[in-house]
Amino acid sequence: MNVRALLTAALAGALAAGGVWLVASRSDGRLHVTVLNTGSSPAALIRTGDGSTILVDGGSSPTQLLAALGRVLPAATAHVDIVVVTGGEQAAVKGLGGLPGHYTVGTVVTLGALNPGGNNILAALENEGANVLETAGGAWSFGGATWRCLGFIALATGRQMCALTVDDSTGRLLFLGDTGTADQENLCAVYGSTLTADLLVTPPGGAVSPLLLATAHPLELAVPIAQGVPAAPAPEGYPTDRTSTDGDLSYAGGSSGLNPSP
Repeated sequence: MNVRALLTAALAGALAAGGVWLVASRSDGRLHVTVLNTGSSPAALIRTGDGSTILVDGGSSPTQLLAALGRVLPAATAHVDIVVVTGGEQAAVKGLGGLPGHYTVGTVVTLGALNPGGNNILAALENEGANVLETAGGAWSFGGATWRCLGFIALATGRQMCALTVDDSTGRLLFLGDTGTADQENLCAVYGSTLTADLLVTPPGGAVSPLLLATAHPLELAVPIAQGVPAAPAPEGYPTDRTSTDGDLSYAGGSSGLNPSP
């Protein structure tokens, strides 16, 4: 069985065993993306067309992540179906340390090679019933969407990371995590049109390579602002939202792709 089929089957089994959190009134068949205002590295909550919830990264503050989830999830929610970890740096995984004791997690998807603190967090989530799966850079299907972890080795740290794409019939997301501009250009060389997206979630501060913009052709940019990271000027011609001024940034899929939602 190939990596994609193995991961898809494992996710399906984990959700069948643990139950799927579905809120019928909010399952509208569209892809929804909320870029969380954590004051640190990017974190996003994604809801697929069938109502499943996926958290991508967690920022560097457990307190800020829990506050953000409390703002955007229904009050009675205590479960996240999947957590996707795009890198092993503290800024991407430390916030996830706030989940145990507050939210159960069905499955954690990672490339592996986390730092020791990240491995401790994964162990804590496993102790509370989460399954931990490694993507090996593959693609999988879940919630009516196709997910791809586009792997690369970060030039600055030598650590394995990935840029995440999510797409269904209503929209397409490209989540860059903490990808630097030189790494972005390498992604363009390796993955080309696979990077095409309606919504581009930039690294902290919004630094985006012109080559990536020309390759991805995004309709919207969502910029997480992290304390101590200077904000890059918004590229001309691209509608840009920032968590520093707009708070949590919400987008919904539709006939024209992912667009800001009220």
